[in-house]
Amino acid sequence: MRAFTSSVFVFVVANLSACSCSAPPVTPMRPPRDSGTDDVDGAEPSIDTGRPRPDAPSAEVDLGFDAYVDREAFCMGMGPAVIVGDAALGTASCAGAIAARVFNNAVCSCENTNVVGYLRTRSFDSGLGTSDTAAGAPVGVNRQYTTGGYADVGGSFVVAGTTGVQFLGYLKIGGDGRFAGNVNAAGYIDIARDLWVLGDVTNIGLLSVDRDLHQPAGRVLATFPDIGGSTIRGSFTVPDPCDCEPSNIVDVAAIVADGRLRNDNADVGLSPSLLSSVVGIGVDIELPCGRYYVDSIGGLGSITLRVPGRTALFVGGDVNALGRFDIELGPAGEIDIFIGGSLASIGAGSFGERARPASTRIYVGGTGDVTVIGASGFVGNVYAPHARVTALGATTVYGSLFGRQIDMPGYLDVHYDRAILDAGEDCPPPPGGCAMCGGEGCSDHTACIGGACASCRTDADCCPPLVCYPDGTCGSLLI
Repeated sequence: MRAFTSSVFVFVVANLSACSCSAPPVTPMRPPRDSGTDDVDGAEPSIDTGRPRPDAPSAEVDLGFDAYVDREAFCMGMGPAVIVGDAALGTASCAGAIAARVFNNAVCSCENTNVVGYLRTRSFDSGLGTSDTAAGAPVGVNRQYTTGGYADVGGSFVVAGTTGVQFLGYLKIGGDGRFAGNVNAAGYIDIARDLWVLGDVTNIGLLSVDRDLHQPAGRVLATFPDIGGSTIRGSFTVPDPCDCEPSNIVDVAAIVADGRLRNDNADVGLSPSLLSSVVGIGVDIELPCGRYYVDSIGGLGSITLRVPGRTALFVGGDVNALGRFDIELGPAGEIDIFIGGSLASIGAGSFGERARPASTRIYVGGTGDVTVIGASGFVGNVYAPHARVTALGATTVYGSLFGRQIDMPGYLDVHYDRAILDAGEDCPPPPGGCAMCGGEGCSDHTACIGGACASCRTDADCCPPLVCYPDGTCGSLLI
């Protein structure tokens, strides 16, 4: 049993044990794709072999507000996935495309990340049925990274702050390392690809870089370097790895406001106040495919939410549920939760499926702390660009974390589900053209070149930390 939990959890919805539309059961939004291999032992594609390319969505699908009015078609799995929008501005976006854009790192912070113990990230792909691999789970920190232990990052690791990083142990990176300040480790430093450091590199043990070391002239290099490629002395920059530009941050409040006006509550008889103050034996409800709005979620009673299909839940205020909170996803279930306020607290419970965390996406618009809890691990992808994401102790996450600041009082062990990058497969092409990064992107893993979706040619065509594969698609770095 998964004890999941967090103050960051989310939503819930209405009582409805059957879809009022005449549609057959919902089909999975993202069926398993053929990887081109048996995948018997969980082997991953390498950067040289390319990645499975999803079928492009039909260009005939309209992304306007009417796209989510026909609930019967939605229940049948037809048309775009979940459409969310800003009624005041008259804009609409596909929720899957938003998820693929913001959840491209295992851990990302707009400001600082502080981990008292060790940091470890690994990735898998629930859509392909692959197992954990020491690649494809990048970490990004826009400002300072502090730790009292070591870091073993299964992917690229970028720290754009100039304060410098000191590891009380070893530093191991399964991709590229990019640091704008000094790097010091009490043990060894092992980099699977390139290392870019604007400051000094000092450590007690061996510095091993499989490819090239980039460092400005005059900077200190470790005593025992083992560089597989070249040492390149020159100037460069370390851009912020997390997209925290105000214009690109998801406007959760506007999306929730639109959800309050445009929803399927009437179809299932859901009262917006149903979950505001749950007491006693609690509530056990099934929420079928659709879009639903509740004023808030709170109380001392238990809440069980069953989600058999594609669902979006909009919460106008805070989530402050102190009782047990269970969210059970059916085989085709997936949910996007948009919280206008803060995720204040949550009791014990389970949230989503550890086998496919890409199916649970949580967006928090408030500034209050988001606390992830879970004896067996927190499940879900959390986007809280205005809030501090923290925990009560040692923490295992199945999914990803994006916060203004991330503070972990113990170790942080993240199992990133790369299938989140496929969440936009059912989304139509962005109307009026795409944006390179930060806006409406391409849903078929191609790059946005000159305002149009096209095959990538180099890594520079893809939005970091994604890289360009030989088949012209952008995907996680797997080496």
